[in-house]
This record gives sequence, C-alpha cells and structure tokens, in this order.
Amino acid sequence: MTPNEQPGKVIGRRTRRFKVLAAAVATLVVVAGAGLIGVTYYVDSVAELIPENVAATQATAIMAADGQTQLAQLGTVNRIDVPMSVMPDKVRNALIAGEDKDFFHDSFRGSHLTHLYVRQAVGERLSSAREAVLARKLEDKYDRLSIMGFYLNGAEFGRGAVGVETAAQAYFGKSAKDLTVAEAAVLGSVLHQPYDAGGGPSPFDPEAHPAEARDRWAYVLDTMVPDWLPAAERSTLEFPQVQAAATVTPAAEWGLRVKPGEGAGRATGNVVNYVYAELKAQGIEPRDLKTGGYRVITTIDPRAQLALEQAARPDLKGSELYGRTVVRDASGKVQQDLEAAGVVLDHTSGAVLAYYGGLDAMELDLAGVNTANSLIGGHPPGGTMRVYTLAAALEAGASLQSRWKALPFTTDDGFKVGNGGAVNTTCKDNCTLEQSFVKSYNVPFYWIARQIGPGAVVKTANLAGITCMWNDEGVERLAGGGVQDTPARSPFDRQVGYGQYPVTVLDNAAGVATIANGGIYNKPHFVAKVERRDPTTGKYLEVPGVGTKLAPKQVIRRAVADDVTYAMTRAAADRNWGAAVGGREIATVGGVWGGAKLDVSGKPVLTVDNSDAWLVGFTKQFTVAIWTGNAAGSYPVIDPRMKTSITTSTPFRIWSGVVTGYSTARRLPNEKLAGPSHVGRDDFPSANGVAR
Repeated sequence: MTPNEQPGKVIGRRTRRFKVLAAAVATLVVVAGAGLIGVTYYVDSVAELIPENVAATQATAIMAADGQTQLAQLGTVNRIDVPMSVMPDKVRNALIAGEDKDFFHDSFRGSHLTHLYVRQAVGERLSSAREAVLARKLEDKYDRLSIMGFYLNGAEFGRGAVGVETAAQAYFGKSAKDLTVAEAAVLGSVLHQPYDAGGGPSPFDPEAHPAEARDRWAYVLDTMVPDWLPAAERSTLEFPQVQAAATVTPAAEWGLRVKPGEGAGRATGNVVNYVYAELKAQGIEPRDLKTGGYRVITTIDPRAQLALEQAARPDLKGSELYGRTVVRDASGKVQQDLEAAGVVLDHTSGAVLAYYGGLDAMELDLAGVNTANSLIGGHPPGGTMRVYTLAAALEAGASLQSRWKALPFTTDDGFKVGNGGAVNTTCKDNCTLEQSFVKSYNVPFYWIARQIGPGAVVKTANLAGITCMWNDEGVERLAGGGVQDTPARSPFDRQVGYGQYPVTVLDNAAGVATIANGGIYNKPHFVAKVERRDPTTGKYLEVPGVGTKLAPKQVIRRAVADDVTYAMTRAAADRNWGAAVGGREIATVGGVWGGAKLDVSGKPVLTVDNSDAWLVGFTKQFTVAIWTGNAAGSYPVIDPRMKTSITTSTPFRIWSGVVTGYSTARRLPNEKLAGPSHVGRDDFPSANGVAR
C-alpha cells in the first residue's frame, strides 16, 4: 500500500480481482469437466441460429382491397413474425413467465429460454455442454428482448400456429400487439405443451381441457407476481374467452377452395392463381410468396365479391341457380352441370373487383384460361360477340343506320345462318345495324364478317381485350397464333361475327369494359400493392416497384365506342331490363349458344335448347360479365327457376343482382351513359342490304 492509498480502495480492488479470478476458475472447472467445450466456445458460430439465417419461413396473406379482409394465406409454415417492441412489457412477460421467470437474470450457462431457442433453431437436441455454449454466445451477442423475439416468433402454440402472431389470431382473432395480459397468459400456458402426445390439442387449450387450462393460466400469472405484475392487478384478471378451434384454419395455406354451402364472398381461390402470375412477372416467384411473409393487397372489393357469389353460386340457397339438377348418364358420367362464372371490373383502371370461376382453385376455372398441356377454357360467346363485330363495322366506315340483310339463309358451302330461332324479321333483308343489334339478329353480323373479313372482327376483339379464342377443334389459336389476316377464313370463319368461337369470361369482361371506357383498354389486374413487415416496427411497408402498373391505351375510337354503348343501352331498354336494377341506365348485350345431344351412334346433333347463355354490360361505374352454362360439355341445361332451357334471362338475373347489390352497397349514383356519336356512312358501300 502506497502512502496515498486508502484502505477501503485497496479492499475494493482486491474484491474485484477476487471475482474475476473466481470466474476464471469456474470457467476452467467447466471446461475441464466438459472436455473440449473451451475449444467449442471459440469454434461454434451462432450465425446459423439467427432468424435471418435459419429457414424461418413466413406465410403470405392475400388481402382484399380494403386491407382488412383476408382472402387466403400462402405458405409452408403458419407463421408471421412480429417485433417484441410492439407488445407491452406485461404482455411479453406473460408469454414467457411459465417457461423462464428468471429470463432476465444472468446465468453462466445461458437462460432456459435461450436454450429453448437454440433447440428450436437447430431442430434437434444437442449435448447439454454444446447447447450451453451456444446459449451463452447468443446472450453475448444479442440483448434479451431480441432473443425473446427469436423464440416466440418460432415457437409452436398449438392449433397449427407457429409464432405468437398467428397464435394470437388462432386463439383470440387479433394481432399479438393487441393482446391483454390475461390473453397472453393463455398463450404462455399452451406454449409449455402445444400438442398432446398424440398430436391433438394442447393439454392447456381452454376449449379442449378447460380445467387444466385454468390451472396453468393461474400458475403463469402467479409466477409474474410481484416482479412483473402487481398482486393487486393479478387479483382482478379474469380468464378470457377463446374462439372455437373449429373456426380456426390451422393450415399454413388456406383460401384456395371453399366447400359447397360455405358462406358467400369467400370463393376467391382462383384469384390467387392470378396473383401468382402477376407477381412472377414482376420478379416475385411463387416459392417466395410461400415463404417471404408478404401481404398482398388485391383489387377484390368484398362488397362486389359478396354480391357476385350470392347471385351466381349454385350451391347457395337464394342464388339464381340454386336447385339446379346435376344429371349423369348410365355410366355415371356427368352430362348436365349448370354452373355460372362472373367478373366485375372497374373499367376505368382494369382492376378486377370480383371474380368467380368456381369453388376450387385446383379445378377448372370457369371464368378464365386454364393451363394443362395446352390452354383450355372459354365458352361460345354467342350474341355478346356482336359488341366487337359492331365496333369493327363502325371502324370500317359503316354507321348504325347502314342496312344489312337479316333473313336466315344457307351459305354457298352449306352452312345455315339463322337468328336464334326467328324465321323472319320485321325489317326483312333491310335492317339497320342498330335494329339488328337491339333485336339480337345473327345474320347481319355474319354479313359484316363476310364483307370486312373475319380477321377484322378478330382484330377489333383482340384490341378490346379478347386475348384467347378457341377454334372448332377446341384449340386456342388467338394467343398462340396471333390475329389472322383480314380476309382469311381460318382459324376463325365468318361465324366469328355472331359468337361461335369460345372466349373467357374475364376476356369478355375486359373487352366490354373497353367500350364502357370510351375505347380505352386497361389490362385486367388483381394486385394493387405488395407489402412486407418491417422487422423493427412491425408495420407493413410497401415493396417498391411491385403492384399495379397501369398502361391505358386508346384501341377503339371514342366515337365508335360511344355508338356501341348507345346500341347496348337501346338493347337494354328494349327488354326493359333497367327496371330490374332500380331504373339505372345500363348498357347490355346477351347471347346464347345452342347445345348438342348425342344420337344413337354417338354423333352430336344440334338442338334448339341452349348449353351456354351470357349477359355482359355496364353502368357508368363498373362492368359485369356473366356466363351460365353446362360445365360438363355441350349438352343443353335447364334453368332451375324457369324449368326451361337457359336463355339470356338466366345470366341477366345474376347480372342484375350484382349490379343492384354492389351499387347499393357502395351507394353509387345513377349516372347517364354516353350518347350516340353517329359515326360512319348510312350508305356504307360494303353493306349487303338492299339499300346498297
């Protein structure tokens, strides 16, 4: 001791030296007792244990446009991470109290919770010595809150939930950040044993084992007193109500199919297929969607989807097809299966507001294109194709008042062209295009295709939004082969003018939407934006460069689109269909296609009854396309309400239900549509009428 040193200071220094020496001796003892653990401490890395490097996959949520309604979930693990910082201290502590009440106290071997995380991350039980080394190194590198997050975000909680965020949803239908202390204690209870020995519900799941759950819950809360929870507050806590396990979807992936009779508004599985395709084109692969923890905000409006499904799904009581009969032949093969498909579009942007192509995304999508060994899908559009044929005629220089032959006849090559059963017309062979469109005559539209060329009709339809069309052999030839030359009669002949060749419901909706939008085409899209959770704040942030990319293009002259719109409003008025939608001004066109039955030799024979019926049209605010028909083939099907073959009134009932329901839900005003522009020549030289 020097003359200037005080005795107390020397004692303090000696005490500190003693503690350091004691720690060193303790370390030596442990190292000696564990063989080569000292070497292991310096060799083992904890880099492989942190969540960024662990295969910690997170599920992706597919959301409706409101950002609140979840349509589906994609993933391999039912897990969504949440930062610990968004939860109050008491809630966090209630989650771990039953596992490690001493978590925040230093331990040479590392806390019990850190050990649990090591096992969780490694995926196997290590030797106790090596586990201790890794736990200690984790605690040297990370603060306790981070380690708590590592563990709670990857732990199982039963009910298929991995991580506290999905657990909060599974038991309480809320986010982890909104949990109460009492609710967190329930999750802290099931965390101790998430499943029973047979893989069933946790022994501490309140629904499956209420008595045991209450006992464990009380134990967790009592453990928190007094350090983490005041005794007075503990005494006020009551056991919370959990939601029924039957209402929880434990799978990592759900929403791709619904069961018959399940509530309306949820049959959006086919939307996911479009989400996959759109995001793949923008650099996010399907496998990344299943593991990356994204939140995809779609364009689907729950109000539009609900209205569409309520009217269209044959499995729902009260729908327009409820009560239909599925008919099988003697061998058990389905012969008649009346189904519906529909699309609702915002024609000003191309956003798909509602989409229904069936209950199961794994089965045939009745509203879109299906990819197998080739492209399959589509339905004969019948008279709805007249929208594009009329536009093509007006673009070629004809007017709505140009006159065309309209009486049924047989072509030079023996093909009979009629007007859907009408053997005569009031205007004979001297019918204006407007009258022919309003009265749904086919013959004039055959003549248009003959005079201006089938290719001109196909080109106009393609520009408007028809991307796929199938020939008589059922082979898709538009997307695959491109638009045919104007005069060519292959792959699509003159019958294209009145709708012989199948198109999809989505394409037909897009094409008619182009007319509704003044001739401006917007590609239909399903993704509005994509978000990803910030690991620090827990907030979802938009992924830059991904989502809606509008590219509007004027493909049909505005004046032409306005004249087609006017003709469609006249067609709706001629049937007094506006009354069915509360007097709203609407533009519509319907179409049917005759079915075929097999004769005794197995050869198809055309019938006067229909296998397909359409209604497409729009209000000022949105476009709706509806198809009804036989999903099992070309055999005619019966309208369950009318007890007769389906006609345009069948899909119109669905169409009007959607228009009325959605307009009412959004409180949309009744706005006027475009008036006529009177383009073209009344004496169009290529017209085939007697006035020529």
